[in-house]
Amino acid sequence: MRLERLSGIHHDSACIVVSGTESTVIIDSGTSWYQSNLVERLNPHLEGRAPLAAILLTHRHFDSCGAAPHLAEHFDVRVKVHEDAVAPLAGGDMFTTWASRYDSDMPPIDAEGFSEGEEISLGDVTLSVLHTPGHTMDACCFLIPEKDVVICGDLVPAAGHPSRADMPTGNLIQMKGSLERVRELSPKLLVCGRGEAISGSDACAEVLNKHIESVDHRIEREGRLPKDWPKPAETCHWLTPEPAWSFQ
Repeated sequence: MRLERLSGIHHDSACIVVSGTESTVIIDSGTSWYQSNLVERLNPHLEGRAPLAAILLTHRHFDSCGAAPHLAEHFDVRVKVHEDAVAPLAGGDMFTTWASRYDSDMPPIDAEGFSEGEEISLGDVTLSVLHTPGHTMDACCFLIPEKDVVICGDLVPAAGHPSRADMPTGNLIQMKGSLERVRELSPKLLVCGRGEAISGSDACAEVLNKHIESVDHRIEREGRLPKDWPKPAETCHWLTPEPAWSFQ
């Protein structure tokens, strides 16, 4: 297996490239703003790999999937997303994709639906779909069981930045359950949607515990943030604790 993470530009989510012995997938694409640039960035990372088979999306938000149709056309592959996001993406929904908050059109995306438990074989490794709602109702992680890796999108944007659940289709109760589910898997590597990957089982457990604790506090406060935390910008999909979280 070979896994590489391309950091996003500006508002873009990270773009993850995962290859096995038989095929390759790209996970998330960022907005449509830098889609031509992303193709140029991806090309050298795809050289020498197994053929590209699909563009997989962790959830419906514009900052994670806006460039997906451009990538799909350029590389001649299909886009796949959780079945609950297929209709909104096909219709170019600007509200639940949050594209309206970026003053951007949402390009219609012709995507195939996947569901909980579906497995995507890359040859020597398999991606297993974990439906992990909370940030959105369709949010998913991808588990690579052979390597104890979880690619988590915006469920864990970064070690020190908990995810928002106050966007359309978000749900704090579901987010808590999704984080607990990922913690039960005892991952050795968490690939985040924004920040650097978290390596080591102890480090992953520490980060997940902190994020679950944060969600618990927000549930107790009926969704309100701690008074010292700054209010996030409407285009920001994560929160910034104050004081900043520190990890061992």
